[in-house]
Amino acid sequence: MLAVMFDRFTDRAKRLMSASRLIALQFQHEYIAPEHLLLAMLSQPSGIERILTHLQIDSAALLADLTGRCHPGAHPVTASQLPFTPAAKRVLECTLKECAMAQANHIDADHVLAGLVVAEDSIAAQALKSAGLTIERLRPLLGGSEDPAAPERDNRRCRLLLISNSTMHGGGYLEHCATEIRDFLGARKRVLFVPYALANHDEYAARAATAFTAFGHELTSAHRTRHPLAELQTCDAVFIGGGNTFRLLNALYMTRLLEAIADRARHGMPYIGSSAGTNVATLSIRTTNDMPIVQPPSFTAMSLVPFQINPHYLDPDAHSKHMGETREERLRQFHEEHATPVLGLREGCLLRVEGERLELRGTTRARLFLRGQPAQEHTPPCDLSFLLQLRR
Repeated sequence: MLAVMFDRFTDRAKRLMSASRLIALQFQHEYIAPEHLLLAMLSQPSGIERILTHLQIDSAALLADLTGRCHPGAHPVTASQLPFTPAAKRVLECTLKECAMAQANHIDADHVLAGLVVAEDSIAAQALKSAGLTIERLRPLLGGSEDPAAPERDNRRCRLLLISNSTMHGGGYLEHCATEIRDFLGARKRVLFVPYALANHDEYAARAATAFTAFGHELTSAHRTRHPLAELQTCDAVFIGGGNTFRLLNALYMTRLLEAIADRARHGMPYIGSSAGTNVATLSIRTTNDMPIVQPPSFTAMSLVPFQINPHYLDPDAHSKHMGETREERLRQFHEEHATPVLGLREGCLLRVEGERLELRGTTRARLFLRGQPAQEHTPPCDLSFLLQLRR
């Protein structure tokens, strides 16, 4: 029953399941229980925030209460798969029933929340009851339409500078795109830097600060502030640097910055991404070149543009004796599973988005891959605004 049920989960609900496993591991528990599901909902954007706000339930107080009810295990857990407890399975059964009652086609996080409330015999249910959440208050708010994990997002106010690479051969950090960054940001800005793609945050932040000071801007690194989400609300722009895309996306989920940055970008805050920072601005990180050194809750990214990007795109070397797949072959394999267009950005080129206009800029060409069609070459400067009209 569970396998069939998971097929109906939205991406947001799937991320919730993955996050609950990570939380169980943090508590050194060898199982996934109802409290782990609720902690996952409260610890990352899950879609229930609007419900709790509408019902005037303090999510921070609920999180603190629930955390206080959970007791860590005695030993670290190394198992790659964790079983659901009987109580958690009961929650999922109730979730399915609540979804059916709401006449929803997909199972989202709010349906899981309803399952937690209905399945009363759990720590999570006790905490929800103490917070004043009852199924009678919740049911009128449950979604009953199409998959809410893929809403029609309004990106018409976005200002994005998506750079393929941070460093060009023979040049310094961001030197090859310095003019573009200066022109994009304009007058002096307070820039929030997100360093999570590399392990040494201090060193990375120092390198970025040197570059942005030379550009005439003030840069603060997210890892050096106690409240990154609050800092995000007061900054003028965001820069997310390159490194490992899986590590970056995982950190963005864990710090709750992913949706928060995307929301500000959709309201016009300038966003600059380089390499991994460019990857996370797209629909997903499925077309990154990086190794999955960590497992993020989902591959789903910010969806600031409705297509995929492959930074550092490399052309096949006709003289190479290497027998592995070329970059183009790997992207063709992506299209065997997905229909989303992929734009291969060679090192030296970048994209600038100003509302509904998308321009290819830089010194090298980009290669556009469309499912079932020959690849197309685009030479900067050129207008690629048609890509913004695409849908998943």
